[in-house]
Amino acid sequence: MSCTADRTTKSNKVTQAATILSVAIALLAVGGADASAKARLDAPMVVTQVPVRVQALPSARDSKDLVRGDWFDGARLVVVSPDGLVRVLSEGFQSACDPSVSFDGKRMLFAGRKERDTRWRIWEMGLDGQGLRPVSPENLDARSPIYVSALFTLNSPEPWFTTVFVGRESSLNERGRPSASSLYDITLDGKELRRLTYNPNRNLDPFQIWDGRVIYSAERYPNEGGPAGGRVGLYAIHMEGADMEFYGGELGKRIQQMPCATAGGLVIFVESGQPTWDGAGQLACLEQRRPHVTYRALTKDAAHVFVYPSPLAGNQVLVSRRNADGNGTCGVFRFDADTGQAEPLFDTPDFHDVQAVLVKPRNRPDGHSTVVTTTDNFGTLYGLDCYTTDAARAGHLQPGEVKRVRLIEGVASVPGATTSPVSPAIPRRLIGEAPVEADGSYNLFVPADTPLLLQTVDENGLALGTCGWIWVKSQEKRGCIGCHEDPERVPENNFVLALHHDSRPLLAPASERRAVTFTRDVAPILQHCLAGLLDARNQPLHLSLTTPTGLPEAYQSLTHGPDPLVEPGRARTSRLIWQLVGRNTSRPWDSTAQTKVAPPAASGPRLSADELRTLILWIDLGAAYDAPATPAPAEKETAGK
Repeated sequence: MSCTADRTTKSNKVTQAATILSVAIALLAVGGADASAKARLDAPMVVTQVPVRVQALPSARDSKDLVRGDWFDGARLVVVSPDGLVRVLSEGFQSACDPSVSFDGKRMLFAGRKERDTRWRIWEMGLDGQGLRPVSPENLDARSPIYVSALFTLNSPEPWFTTVFVGRESSLNERGRPSASSLYDITLDGKELRRLTYNPNRNLDPFQIWDGRVIYSAERYPNEGGPAGGRVGLYAIHMEGADMEFYGGELGKRIQQMPCATAGGLVIFVESGQPTWDGAGQLACLEQRRPHVTYRALTKDAAHVFVYPSPLAGNQVLVSRRNADGNGTCGVFRFDADTGQAEPLFDTPDFHDVQAVLVKPRNRPDGHSTVVTTTDNFGTLYGLDCYTTDAARAGHLQPGEVKRVRLIEGVASVPGATTSPVSPAIPRRLIGEAPVEADGSYNLFVPADTPLLLQTVDENGLALGTCGWIWVKSQEKRGCIGCHEDPERVPENNFVLALHHDSRPLLAPASERRAVTFTRDVAPILQHCLAGLLDARNQPLHLSLTTPTGLPEAYQSLTHGPDPLVEPGRARTSRLIWQLVGRNTSRPWDSTAQTKVAPPAASGPRLSADELRTLILWIDLGAAYDAPATPAPAEKETAGK
């Protein structure tokens, strides 16, 4: 061995000794776990500790939000040894949380901020506290990072490794709350940022399962009238954002979040019937082999609620539990989904101990090869048969009734953009329409990386059905079996008519996409026929459509109240349309509307076909009052490898 190598070896030994000594001092300074802990793990765990404060933590969540609030101000990250000793990892950060341990068990991603009024940012460092470096850009509020497996293209010289995380945006969600967020992907060296999801609400809690897909929770609301309560459900995408699908199904409670997959084949998550300030609820699970039909509740504990499960061996998870009445703090437990037993592991009286993650090497999920690029601005969307549908429509929607398919863009809006009544908070613009083949198929080129709604349309221009928010990545070929079909259904082996020809382009540039608003398009039309219209009590409808103060009142009168004349998103069940066409235009699957008696046909001047279609389109696009201001366009993502 050379003298230089010998000096290096001695230097390393001195450094290691100093590190061990500093860790020992830190352990003595911080202390151990609460004496009530009874069980032990075979490896350390990283835990987020949120200090208990005088103010009530439930105030961290706005009462109007469907998802949990951010209550991690002042939190810190610690490593807890199997015998309960604690070492602080996040020195120098005002707040730190959301730990994710690397596949080799040596490094950690986390969200942190060094000062209270700054944005959260994704950081990486070794679990020995060394090598701290930022990963996410400084101008993006970033949370909940996870390590993901290798991503590569057919022409990439080598695969590359990235992190998926949650990026918060300044735009409004569908209920007008400034709480939208999306999943993003970035290389571990902080390059090539890509946005993955385009659902214009909250997207959170990413977790990569064994086959390489990322499951996550997403906030969704009905886009076709009906109850406005919304739902937080489980969804899945590939690492580059392609092939989004509804993963969790409709079973269970309406708020399902914080999913994690176990080695035993389960996806365990937290569910609740109503929003809670920290997202706490009971534990439930799905089987990965058939997630849509294998839901079962794991806990029914009236005294306790749970947050943040993470996998151990088999079907065991680390999970935090607190008293349902809000007294006491969260402590870490080991929960066995097969037996339903929970063992206490770690709890400190001065902190909520949450987001526990085992520090141990684990198997890397499958990698993923993608055709998605960052250089094109369109993808392919095709449907095999729009008459393959849900049970409510089956047997009522006859072949030949669907004439066209309508493509709608969701446009982000910002807080404070307007003081006028706006519905919906996510304004919509018509990108275009295309014919549906006789067998119910269609084949389209559509804008990439855009929130999209798809509507099937009859011969009168009335939407027969509206899907939830979808998107297509650049150069992705995305297909649908039908419209609202059984998610477990396997398509027929047919070479459908739409695939006999090239895709039809619905690629109108943003400047040519049509927005229909009450103030600009609808009020002038209603002035022509107002004298013949009736209100919900079949009395003459009195609207002031010519004054700036009268327009908001007129809009409210049409769209709000116990029996409004307009149901945003559903022209076929709107009494205003019934009067203008002289009949009840609802369909058999609109059971409530089917029982209503249509008002007399409007006695005023008849509208032209174009005017009637404008009114129908206005309602089917969501019945917007006006077009609010929109955020500035985001910078184009860096080209992929």
